[in-house]
Amino acid sequence: MDTIPQLMKVLYFDPILGVSGDMILASLIDLGVAEKYLAQKLRFAGDFDLVVKNVNRSGVSAKMCTFEIRMKINENRFIPLVTRSRLPQHIKKTAITIIRRIFAVERKVHHTRHLHLHELADADTLLDIVGALVAIDFLKVEHVYTRSIKAGRGFIQTREGSMPAFNFATAHLLRGFPVEFMPVNAELVTPTGAAILSTIAEPTDDLIFMSYDRVGMGAGSRTIKGYPNVLRTFLGRTTDTIGDECLAIETNIDDMNPQDYEILFERLYQAGALEVFLTPVIMKNSRPGVLLNILCERYDQRIMDILLSDTTTLGIRLRFTKRIKLSRRLLKMSTPYGPIHIKIADHGRAPRFSLEYRDIKSIAQKTGASIIKLREDLLRYVTSRLPGLKR
Repeated sequence: MDTIPQLMKVLYFDPILGVSGDMILASLIDLGVAEKYLAQKLRFAGDFDLVVKNVNRSGVSAKMCTFEIRMKINENRFIPLVTRSRLPQHIKKTAITIIRRIFAVERKVHHTRHLHLHELADADTLLDIVGALVAIDFLKVEHVYTRSIKAGRGFIQTREGSMPAFNFATAHLLRGFPVEFMPVNAELVTPTGAAILSTIAEPTDDLIFMSYDRVGMGAGSRTIKGYPNVLRTFLGRTTDTIGDECLAIETNIDDMNPQDYEILFERLYQAGALEVFLTPVIMKNSRPGVLLNILCERYDQRIMDILLSDTTTLGIRLRFTKRIKLSRRLLKMSTPYGPIHIKIADHGRAPRFSLEYRDIKSIAQKTGASIIKLREDLLRYVTSRLPGLKR
């Protein structure tokens, strides 16, 4: 078996102070994405000029980009414009996902079915989103990562009065994402920047480059005293094994009804646990018991509350631990039995795959087929359609 680590081309966003749509695009331009290429690909959105210039932020040189828009675009035209464009399908799909996420959050925050945003700002949002996706496609990266997002504290003045610097829409868009609050009373992360990164990038503060070729610097529109208001973006290569840190939670239990573990597992997974498992142990006074283990991306009070309310434990142990994980992706495939999800792990020249158990279980329950035979049939079908994979 070939176990030689393979290098993959990756993009790594480093929000030194914050992030916005135009900062993302400017940093990618600084990495070498051609301005004329971007402008040509974005022409579907109407009449505009892409203006890129060098600026200085706290002694750091960076690119700043803006769009001079001559034709207003209402937000209800965003998706039709993207759909009718000649952009590749994968860019269209991701752009529409980001747009819909922003619109859904704005409607939720303002409790309205209709958006009332500034039209020029809307067009700028559309161009930032699609421009970032076009630029990333131009760079031909295999995976996108980002460090934790920086957010401002306190309040800022708006037309509606004082509002949190970490605004309501942005907070919704970054649910589940690591956020670090900075001692700065300013809006450091915008809804557009939050929506782009939380859709396309995997958060990690522990990425190890085998090498990086270029560094791009995208400037924010304001100078913030004491901090370089820039987004730094690395283009480099790393192995197909990614290291990060996770939280390991464990507790010993010897007086709980074994039947109750089923619903406990379900609730822990619903709360965001990565793994939940039991290990038989011999405890004090030679009593048989179990060691309950949970792995999480980060501390989550919901998981602690479930453990304290749904088990008989009197205490929980926490420790942060390093882990190495293969780069993974989830593929949905149509089969003669129905759709099924396939998890693909990239390692060596022949990626490994596994079938999603819940899909196999669901098909077996609906059809009455033997789950053993069903799994064998599906494995044969998948390998015949994707011959480059191995089990």
